[in-house]
Amino acid sequence: MRRSLRTTTIATTPKVFLNHHHVPILIKLLAPEDHHELKAMYLRFTPRAVAGGLPPASTPECLTWVEQLISSGINIVATGFDRTVVGHAVILPMRKLTCEMLIAVEPCQQKSGIGSQLLRSIIQLAYELGFHRMWLSVEKTNFIAIHLYTKFGFERLTFSDSPQLEMALDLRRYRPTAKVKVKYVMNRDVVTINRDASCAAAIEIFLHHNVATLPVITDDRTVIGILSQTDLLFKSHFQQKVSEVATRNVVTLYQECTIQRAIQLFQGKKLRSIPIVDRQKKLVGIVTRQDILAYYYKNHQQFSEL
Repeated sequence: MRRSLRTTTIATTPKVFLNHHHVPILIKLLAPEDHHELKAMYLRFTPRAVAGGLPPASTPECLTWVEQLISSGINIVATGFDRTVVGHAVILPMRKLTCEMLIAVEPCQQKSGIGSQLLRSIIQLAYELGFHRMWLSVEKTNFIAIHLYTKFGFERLTFSDSPQLEMALDLRRYRPTAKVKVKYVMNRDVVTINRDASCAAAIEIFLHHNVATLPVITDDRTVIGILSQTDLLFKSHFQQKVSEVATRNVVTLYQECTIQRAIQLFQGKKLRSIPIVDRQKKLVGIVTRQDILAYYYKNHQQFSEL
């Protein structure tokens, strides 16, 4: 193992996000005070024993099964701010730096983004703990789960007539992404617009430079907002200042942050681009999804050799 559980990202900085219903959810390591709520979540599954026989149908067997996961696995949970557990992911160490992964979201909370956030967090945790491979088994008819796993890089291992599909993820492929800082990927030649410019001037820039968003800056290049083409679709905006229609709660990253953090923001917040700033909040670059894809393509041979 490369590091202790106490020094992992999820242990030192639990993740907070808004689900698709705009409800705040906390993802963190399982704590003793969460055990009761975790068991209660699995007991709320109705019916049980439908996904590969899990969770077990009878209440005593279900409780015993959860206790085994707690004692033998490395667990994270998604909770509401009332401490109700609404999601769970666990990695179970196997052999040769391989771990098995299981993930579950309370039925009434499914399709709200919790599963994706749990999966992203458990993959990062397994990588930080030094595992090389993550294995799972999923029902072939669970197309939503299979699509999610494939999206995160899992590959099919079996093509038999079994109702269960085995999939695996090579965690070593995440090392370059986890380490590379955005300053080596970002575009330093940023097309911007001043906060006092008119929306008509912004439209001209959009049409001339073929960009999707414009960082809105002050005279000293402090980022105070982001302007998208969607912000300018109303004709009444043409004579207004950019600062009056731009999104003010702009998401930025420091240039020392990693590509992995940028990917999390792109996926979690549906962003097109992220302005990169220095410690004084001055604009130094911008990173887009295309920039990351270009980095992947450039280093394709390196990835394929892992």
